[in-house]
Amino acid sequence: MRRRTAIGILIALLLGPVGSAGAAESYDIDQRFGAIAFTVRNFGMFHTDGSFRRFTGHLTIDEAHPGNTHVLVVIDMTSLATRWAEAANMLRGETYFDIAHFPQAQFESVSVTLTAPGQYDVAGRLTLRGVTQPILLHAALIDRHPSATPGAEDADFVITGDLRRSAFGMTADRTFVADRVDLRINARIRLEAPSHAG
Repeated sequence: MRRRTAIGILIALLLGPVGSAGAAESYDIDQRFGAIAFTVRNFGMFHTDGSFRRFTGHLTIDEAHPGNTHVLVVIDMTSLATRWAEAANMLRGETYFDIAHFPQAQFESVSVTLTAPGQYDVAGRLTLRGVTQPILLHAALIDRHPSATPGAEDADFVITGDLRRSAFGMTADRTFVADRVDLRINARIRLEAPSHAG
């Protein structure tokens, strides 16, 4: 089984086949090269940023037919990180992520749709705090340029989306914490040149 990062799979969708097209293939998701980041506004003018540093998963992708791609990601909620310890402790608590009872979250895709050249909608289901809700992510290629590694390229891209925390039972502090939570992943992926035997 080949290994690619979760982000690398989305690059495969954005860029099209980087090797020979064929049947659907299975991949492990390697989280070492990315983090799932979020932002929520406070008092309408400030914001709190956080991220999850550990996640694992598996997917099946047909590079010739991206719509057949299936992604399953499990997020380690205990890997939550913020710039302020007080905010991290609050978010780990029962009124927010309730990590003591729900130490994992899960995203599972249901469809991948081309919306414009280099841009895709990834629709799926997010399970958070034991509640499952639909979510839509937008993937877009930002830049692609030669890498320092001979025969390889680097690709810069961004994946964005948002959710309503109240949809997952997080209704505390409505007077000063916004309901909308913005999601964003920024990454640079190295695309190795395909190797051919013979």
